Amino acid sequence: MKILFHLKQKKRNLEISESQNLRISDSQNLRVSESQNLRISESQNLRISESQNLRISESQNLRISESQNLRTSESQNLRISESQYLKFSESLNLRISESQNLRISESQNLGISESQNLRISESQNLRISESQNLRISISQIL
Repeated sequence: MKILFHLKQKKRNLEISESQNLRISDSQNLRVSESQNLRISESQNLRISESQNLRISESQNLRISESQNLRTSESQNLRISESQYLKFSESLNLRISESQNLRISESQNLGISESQNLRISESQNLRISESQNLRISISQIL
């Protein structure tokens, strides 16, 4: 399994709490850009399927309540613009399938709450832009 980490800038934040799962399949890109927050609470799933685009423009909030699933398939792009918050409540899953891109702009925080795992499969890129920190807490799987 080959994982490419492009962590060239200083002060980057990727905060993942205890026992969390972030699964990103083959040939995907995780990019974190300016002033955004991606918060995913306990036991959540985000699934993105084939050939779809999820774009969220500036200063918007996407909130998904308890026991809901956002599923999109292969070759999709999840783009979130500046100063936006993506919040997912309890019992959701974050899964991103093959050839997808998750892009989050500069000065953002990726916080994933308890009982989740971070898994990145072959030929993927993890890119985190300037002023961010990579922090991984207890009991996590890479």
